[in-house]
Amino acid sequence: MSMIKLPSFFKSFVLICLLTPTSNVMSQSATPSEKSNWQLSIALGAGTRTNPVMDNDNIPLFVIPQISYQGERFFIQNLDFGYSIFEDNKNQINLLLTPSYDQIFFNDSRINNFIDTSGFANATKNVPTVELISHSIDKGHLHNRRMAGLAGIEYSHLANGLEFQLQMLQEATNYYDGNEVRIALSKDINLGKNNVKLTLGANWQDAATLNYFYGLTEAEAFGNLPYKANSGVTKLLRFDWSYEIDEHWSLRFFTSYRHLSHSITASPLITSNNVITAFAGGVYHF
Repeated sequence: MSMIKLPSFFKSFVLICLLTPTSNVMSQSATPSEKSNWQLSIALGAGTRTNPVMDNDNIPLFVIPQISYQGERFFIQNLDFGYSIFEDNKNQINLLLTPSYDQIFFNDSRINNFIDTSGFANATKNVPTVELISHSIDKGHLHNRRMAGLAGIEYSHLANGLEFQLQMLQEATNYYDGNEVRIALSKDINLGKNNVKLTLGANWQDAATLNYFYGLTEAEAFGNLPYKANSGVTKLLRFDWSYEIDEHWSLRFFTSYRHLSHSITASPLITSNNVITAFAGGVYHF
């Protein structure tokens, strides 16, 4: 699968549209009329995200802050920044700036404990297994995998209680010039104070993206076979549940399963073909 690259002037246009309103938002947020547009909550509990990268520990989740702002067109949803260019009762088109989350599996920073991203090597008798190759790789030789910014277009559609979402994104921070297409179908079920959300999704990433994070150059291989990834599709299944206790407090549980693409799991850096995330706790809404 190939994707037409967004021209550089379009990426610049997206960044200008998204970043220019920020100063206005900050200056207006001090007025009473704008304060209601901000929503802040903190989830306190226990959870974990498994880490498929060799020798890296699973990522604990203890505190998950959530922040959002909804203006007339400009909006913030955690680390996503958007600008609505069209909206009616069923459809919405946004310009979007969002992170690429693959980096969290390589970063030892504790910031990973506060992020909710949620979301198949075949060995032969003559080829070492992924596990054997991985243990012989010196991680000190790996280049720094950075968290990139992705810019593009988001389209969402509501029909029959289902929400369809499509994001077409290109890396805009000049780390690897890659593309991603994210697709999700979700269903909200409201049962009094209980709210359940089911999500089924997929994330296509091109070869440039997967090579940057999961490829292995000759310098990094250091005597082992280098690895060059092709494009691939990672699949996602997610379950969210929340229960409203009162105006400020609620209970929350979510879990997700990501089945990594073959291009990722074939990398010598990877020792698992899935990522499982789970969290349970209480949420305080300010």
